[in-house]
Amino acid sequence: MNNLEKSILKTIVFADIFNYPLTITEVYKWLYKPTKIKGKYPSLFLIRKTLKESKIISEKLSQREGFYYLKGRRNIIYLRKQNNNLAESKFSRIVSLIKIYRFIPFVRMIAICNSLAISNANENSDIDLFIITKKNKIWLARFFTVILVKFFDLRPREDKSKDTFCLSFFIDEDYLNIKNIMINHHDIYLPHWIQQLMPIYNPDYLYEKFMKANNWYKEYLPNGYNNEFVHEVKETYFSRFYNIIINALFSIPFISYYIHGLLRKIQILIIGHNLKALVNLNTKVIVNNQMLKFHDNDRREMFFKQWKEKLNNLL
Repeated sequence: MNNLEKSILKTIVFADIFNYPLTITEVYKWLYKPTKIKGKYPSLFLIRKTLKESKIISEKLSQREGFYYLKGRRNIIYLRKQNNNLAESKFSRIVSLIKIYRFIPFVRMIAICNSLAISNANENSDIDLFIITKKNKIWLARFFTVILVKFFDLRPREDKSKDTFCLSFFIDEDYLNIKNIMINHHDIYLPHWIQQLMPIYNPDYLYEKFMKANNWYKEYLPNGYNNEFVHEVKETYFSRFYNIIINALFSIPFISYYIHGLLRKIQILIIGHNLKALVNLNTKVIVNNQMLKFHDNDRREMFFKQWKEKLNNLL
């Protein structure tokens, strides 16, 4: 088995964890750690040729309707199509919420992340958003975004997750590089997470700046590229004027220091006991003035183990 065949199988095995068969162009886009051939990474043409002509690949993979998947996993084509059809209704809900969020001046970029970013969330899934905040305003941004979804009863609960909004990852616009939350060599998920982000609200072009700051992900996915704005929410003259006024108000040193500090204390006090026990112990739950990450159920280690087990059975 040559290096390209191994990279192709690693790529498709990782996607299989999420019941996600891949097209040829997707195999190219997410090709995992390919080896250069004559100083260049494998081209789309070479990947297509390998998928169609390699005897080893044909023994391990099947192809139907333009999708490649592991032998015996044909049913995931149906799952992918089903989830893709559900995605549009979820996107419309996101757009409606972000049209309100654009009046929160401390929020400067919002992207869809995790399964919905690739239209692979099931009917009962919640909606994960990644938010970049204005400098030194991360606690203000979190307070107002969370209070809004709580007011509309759109926060996930144990008895309710469908189409609710999970707001568990915020970073400050001056701290865009998130490589420090990698789980060493066990983290195959984070590079994919970065590459799959779907930007929705981006008035200050922070999505492009974020991707540039995290260009290290191309050590793992060298063919990755920035995603297009399929469902973009833009600032209006009214929202921009409103934001200028509010920003000016919160730029007054006393008001900024007092309110930001107060909301920080309140939010830290009401963090759940299960989260408090994990704060800053590792990369699951991070609480500081540059990053707020509340992933007590961080499954990156689990994904890595599943990926390795599947590979060991395949290679």
